[in-house]
Amino acid sequence: MFVPSEVVSELRDITQYQDVHAAAANNVLVARSYYTVEDPYEREETPDSRPTFGLDDGETDGIVLANALGVDGFLTDEFGGTNFPLIHAVLQGPRIVPTPRLIVDYARNGHLSPKEARTLITTISPHRSWENSPYVTQLLRRLEE
Repeated sequence: MFVPSEVVSELRDITQYQDVHAAAANNVLVARSYYTVEDPYEREETPDSRPTFGLDDGETDGIVLANALGVDGFLTDEFGGTNFPLIHAVLQGPRIVPTPRLIVDYARNGHLSPKEARTLITTISPHRSWENSPYVTQLLRRLEE
């Protein structure tokens, strides 16, 4: 798994707060041995500066890095708003994997129990505005199969 350096910087900024987002960001930073941090603009095949996609810097850098590496999937929490089609438009091949889908797939592949996956999604939902998402509702139904 590859993570752009800008995302790590954003995570460090988030850890300064005293909320659930800070706790989640800290957990990702503690798991540093499980991913590689890379600046996409240090690669020969990428632009010298950040393109203007209309996304935040972390998402933009993630897309640039994903395109340069030719990865299989791009993990994002964007799936309900206007950013999802924009991400889809600028990715050059990787499958978009929204966070709730990854959690459900972890359960389907035995890395989490369906109950743990449901608890995780319903715990995250109010913090990411997923409560009324038809997409999340469908994924939660898959956990019942």
